[in-house]
Amino acid sequence: MCTSLRPTRRTWIPVFFALLVAIVSCPVSAQPSPDAPPVTYEVQIDGESFQVEGSQRPIKVESKRKKGTTYTLALRVAMTQPLRLNSVQMEYGMWAKVTDNKRKELRIAQIDHELGFSFTIMDLGNVLDAEQQDKLLKTLAEDAVKRFTDRKATDLKPTIPKVQKFGPSDGRWLKINYNDSEAVARTCMIFVLSGKKYTVSAVAEFRDQDKEDVGSWVMSALGSIRPLE
Repeated sequence: MCTSLRPTRRTWIPVFFALLVAIVSCPVSAQPSPDAPPVTYEVQIDGESFQVEGSQRPIKVESKRKKGTTYTLALRVAMTQPLRLNSVQMEYGMWAKVTDNKRKELRIAQIDHELGFSFTIMDLGNVLDAEQQDKLLKTLAEDAVKRFTDRKATDLKPTIPKVQKFGPSDGRWLKINYNDSEAVARTCMIFVLSGKKYTVSAVAEFRDQDKEDVGSWVMSALGSIRPLE
């Protein structure tokens, strides 16, 4: 392993891919499945404690300290969850499992959704200029094509890069359509987003049959990216 992970201007792309390929992630949060047993929570109001099951219908409880006072309680897991990296934060939709390498440089988090698609975001820790962003997008696309080819994918069709706003971020992106080794039609979408204090890359991979659900999920997540508060 290298003694330093801080990339120089000349070496940041090779280091980027060395870490991307050799990433060692640790789970940081895993959302429960809809079929998981209910969890009972303790809710405190003005010093009193009440128990309520997650996701159950609202229940009414009477205060033991305040005669005649009734509370209506309900506790549900929010359908969007926050993800905070080194320089940015975002929100992603349930149900998904997140892994995060927790590095100070080149922070990488991967979200694996129950629908079967993956979304990987990398916080570069550097603000890249337009030329570097274009180079990064091209390099990511070339690496993806090589990976898919090595996996016996066929009919690979990269698109021309496009420029688009995603919430407060300026974005560059392209997609690669292909058939995997089992002849299943798939899409890989690659993004490079930037703001005044950040640059991130994101890669979404999914089956074409899921593109309607995945597309709205991805666009919502990308649009929520903003500087870390």
